[in-house]
Amino acid sequence: MIRLFHFRNSKCLLEGNAFACLNFQMSSGLKDFKDPPKETIVGFPDQNRLKIVQKQPTYPSGFLTPKMPKRLADHRGPELVHNKLIHEQYGIVALSGGQLKHGHFEMMRNTINRNLDLNKSFAVWRVDPPWKPVTRHGQGKKLGGGKGAIDHYVTPVKRGRIIVEIGGYVPTRMVNRVLIDVAQKLPFPAKAVSKADLDHWEQEDKYVLENNLNKFRWEWCIKNNILNVINYVGKYDIEFCHLGPDCR
Repeated sequence: MIRLFHFRNSKCLLEGNAFACLNFQMSSGLKDFKDPPKETIVGFPDQNRLKIVQKQPTYPSGFLTPKMPKRLADHRGPELVHNKLIHEQYGIVALSGGQLKHGHFEMMRNTINRNLDLNKSFAVWRVDPPWKPVTRHGQGKKLGGGKGAIDHYVTPVKRGRIIVEIGGYVPTRMVNRVLIDVAQKLPFPAKAVSKADLDHWEQEDKYVLENNLNKFRWEWCIKNNILNVINYVGKYDIEFCHLGPDCR
């Protein structure tokens, strides 16, 4: 019985107890390529599609619907908690503070669910449904009469907040096309990002902080009360002073 073993530069014949090798250069044959790299998916959710978001929160029966002041501090300053990608793939990050209405949630849900193959990918919300009431007086009404009736509900979003997240076995080019389309329709500046983009931004901030030769930084000036600056800044300047003067 003769068995042939093909190698790149030699051909070996195994016949009984005899063993011989004949060197030659192969001109054609079976090629063995490496498998393409696979996406590393962290935590594949049970439901792939974005869920429908309610227009307003549900309260128990007999409960008086509360009204709130404007409270602009809800979307002021940087987001210090929900600023990372849980599934470590793709998402949309807010570049400025703002408020999301129910129509914006529906726009994001319809665009993502219709343009992505959700059999191989998934999308999850990273913001709460609308919960903050916004009141408004009727058109042409005179001044006075107390606080107006509730007109709609919104979700406050701070700068750096992850709004929606996408992952799974999906091409990067297709994800960027869908996320850029969604980000351009939001009521505040937003950007489609990946895990590599967030890591690059973090490394840049760390490099600037470690190699900055200017000692007169915003945080240092406030803590040392340079030129009596503590009397001219607000509480948000002091709260976010470690992030620079543009992070209020």
